[in-house]
Amino acid sequence: MRIGLSFGLVALVVAPGPLAGRPRAQQILQQIGETYKSVSEYELVANATATGTGKKINMHFAFKAPNRYRMEGAFPGLSEEFGAVIAVHDGSDLWLYFPEKNQYASVAGSKLTADTPGGLGELSPEVMNAFITSRYRNAAEFTESTLLREETIDFAGKKVACYVLTISQKRGGFAYTWWVDKQRHRIVREDNPASSTVFSVVRLGEPLEDALFKFDLSPGAQKLNLEQ
Repeated sequence: MRIGLSFGLVALVVAPGPLAGRPRAQQILQQIGETYKSVSEYELVANATATGTGKKINMHFAFKAPNRYRMEGAFPGLSEEFGAVIAVHDGSDLWLYFPEKNQYASVAGSKLTADTPGGLGELSPEVMNAFITSRYRNAAEFTESTLLREETIDFAGKKVACYVLTISQKRGGFAYTWWVDKQRHRIVREDNPASSTVFSVVRLGEPLEDALFKFDLSPGAQKLNLEQ
């Protein structure tokens, strides 16, 4: 069983703004990086729609430095067999719960290394944190960026004015399109060739309850061994 972090991490009103007074794309990327680098705890809730198939995946991810996180959604390599997954790293151990089958597994945090069987090392707090937010923290390092337009979209029940940028590491390479909250420099929508992800919650630097990172075992749950 192989786990891969390929999952993707959307009502809009077009309102093109005048070119005059717009910041350059690189300046916006710098502001994004500064916003995300400054936080040690965050919570994101989003819905991703796969390109082509239209399949939807709901995702909830919360992280608290240095080594606690909660992830609810789909994991390629696990969800195909078990359905939706809840993953909780409580700072010591990783817990995985598969509600559709009422099954669970646990792995000691010390075993979440690159050579762990089944690719479980990809679920370490360090790897998960990097996978979810490293491109935002390092936004200024994208070598290709273009400010496409300004647009107002729905976010958390409100209208939010956004810059819309396309970015990639090289011309013609894998590209993201970001909708960036003009006031708070947060990503509220992200498109790429594989999916379109719309965020409904973006909490950066706000205190998170410890209960988020506590695993509660469901009555009668069957234990699995994924270290094979």
